[in-house]
Formats: sequence, structure tokens, C-alpha cells
Amino acid sequence: MTLRSSGEALARFLADPAHSGIYRLGASGATDMGEAEGLCWHCLHVPRRWNRETLLDALAASLAFPAHFGRNWDAAWDCLTELEWKAGKARVILVPAAPADGAAMAIFLELMSDASHHWAARGKSLSVLMVEDGVCGEEDDFAGEVPAWLAALPSLSDTALGETG
Repeated sequence: MTLRSSGEALARFLADPAHSGIYRLGASGATDMGEAEGLCWHCLHVPRRWNRETLLDALAASLAFPAHFGRNWDAAWDCLTELEWKAGKARVILVPAAPADGAAMAIFLELMSDASHHWAARGKSLSVLMVEDGVCGEEDDFAGEVPAWLAALPSLSDTALGETG
């Protein structure tokens, strides 16, 4: 399978609401998908460290939450479940890896998993890709051992290509 066809297979996988969820992906996988048709990309700005504030701020900026967004998890849920959808477009949120507050990341992952399931039940695809290497035009400060929260996520490449290839 060529890089282009593997990127197309990944894009098709993500466009299916049955595959909404959170996945781990290497930066090369994100690059392979490029401007895949049918996907609406959102990239969170990578901070020096993910914590409650940086996760909420980056999510709000990337998804254009309204000005009245309360900068808390409940308000993020409200905004996530009220998103406007472009016809025929799946939403893919890229979250570059960075050192993280484990408790905040656990809540973020639960929030995003719940939101993915919420939209899948409505026939819309929302996927979150936790990208292991720097993407989105930023250099990350993630070095050393992969944290347990990231290693525990299914690999998008393995999952999608195993099912489609």
C-alpha cells in the first residue's frame, strides 16, 4: 500500500461515524492524510505542557467556541455538543503530544470520547488524533518515554489499515 493510498484509507476510516473516537497517530500518518476529502481539520496549538487551562483554551480556539465559553469542562461539553457541521464533513481534531498533567489529560480524553460518541449516535464523525510527534507547524517539547495515557490509545494506522487493508 502506498503512502497516498494509506492516507486515503485513514481518511475514509475517519469519515465513518462508526469509527468516531480517540486514536494515537504518528506525525507521518497525519501528513499522509494531507487535505483528505470529507475531513474538516482542527489543530490544537501545542503548549509547553498540557493542563486544564491549555487544553480548554486550545480546544476553544481551534473549534471557535463562542465568546461566552466558560473555560471549564462542563462548558466545553456544551460547546462540543452544539457544533455546527459542514455537510458531508467529518471533524478531526489533531492534538500534538506534549508533557501533560495526567489528571487534566484523563478528563480531556473522557470528554472527547463522550463527545465522539454523542456525534456518532447522530450520524456525524468526530475523531481526536493524539499525534505523537510535532505537527501543526509547531515544535513540541515532548521527549523521552511515551506517557501511559498516550500509549494506551489505539493506533489509528494499525486500526484503520488492519480493517481496510
